[in-house]
Amino acid sequence: MPLGADFVKHLNMQSEHIGYISGGATFASAVVGFFLAPYLDRYDRKSALILFLSVRSVIIIICGFSTTQNELLFLFVLAGCFAGPISGLTMASVIDITEVKERGKAIAFVASGFSLAAIIIVPVSLELSAHYSWQVTFFLFGSIGVGFSLLSYWYFPSMVGHKVVDDKQQSSSVGITEMITSPVFMSALSIVGISMFGHFLLVPNLSTFFQFNLHFPREQISVLYLLGGVASIFSMRLCGQMLDKGWITQTVWVTSILVAVVTLIGFLWQGSWPLYVVFTLFMASSSARSASVSAITSRVPLPHQRAAFMSYQGTFSNVAAGLASAVSSLYLISDSAGRLIGIETLAMVTIGCALMVPFMVNILMNLLTRRQQTALQL
Repeated sequence: MPLGADFVKHLNMQSEHIGYISGGATFASAVVGFFLAPYLDRYDRKSALILFLSVRSVIIIICGFSTTQNELLFLFVLAGCFAGPISGLTMASVIDITEVKERGKAIAFVASGFSLAAIIIVPVSLELSAHYSWQVTFFLFGSIGVGFSLLSYWYFPSMVGHKVVDDKQQSSSVGITEMITSPVFMSALSIVGISMFGHFLLVPNLSTFFQFNLHFPREQISVLYLLGGVASIFSMRLCGQMLDKGWITQTVWVTSILVAVVTLIGFLWQGSWPLYVVFTLFMASSSARSASVSAITSRVPLPHQRAAFMSYQGTFSNVAAGLASAVSSLYLISDSAGRLIGIETLAMVTIGCALMVPFMVNILMNLLTRRQQTALQL
């Protein structure tokens, strides 16, 4: 998505169509994750993870050979088909090896990988694109993905303790019927969906908006993402510690309000604060809110349900993100100079979604408490 302006320049893509790339990939990830979710808990997490990561990385390399926006869109959507299971398996593995009292910090630590992407991957990608070509970024990071597949083969532990061993256990793994009929599951998935929808109304268009609307220099975009990524790592680690101390609802309230306030300042009161400050706070508050939500929803599934639930959660997340990306692309229009018109309206919807999340978290926490009390009575 940060390469959006480069796609506009080199592939003759329209500015408002950037969202179709992320939207298509996340929709594909959602569909595949949805159908594979019931089966992920039946296999060694290591073997499944290596398979999906290897295939996705190879397709990312092939993306670099695209010569038109349609080719890039098709290949990137195909790569997106394998992203959902990767996320689900990774987070399920983290949950498998951590105690509940330490899970907030552990999830925040792993989720900081997204911030490392902002610190390292995005700036390097932008610099490679500026000095060489946008294709080089796909060649490089696709190859790194293949390398990580090999490292996973050698060093990632085999995880089979969650596998079902008899028909009774198999019947209790998460299926679509159980998910739809469970208030706890649906509350957790709804929180993730609302959070991601609001976030991705803006995220696919940030780089393009900064460059064409706010006239931010292309050569400084890398620094912008670097600062945002560093701030995100610190904010997620802090939230993880707060969650592990039991400050669950307080953490979600604070981070959600921060997201709403920063969105108001950055997109409705444009220019009132320096963009470096606005974007850094936006990245930090959004990442902290996402890590907090993930830590809370990790309490929902039982051990033999984790990969399936995390995959379903990824499906909801990707559907919401893909839908938001598509909505932003359909709603926004660009003028002759490439400026995006209508971003303020999307920002107001983002603010509304951010303020809904803490109320929904309160409901989920009450449902989890009731489920625990029922289990103790049984």
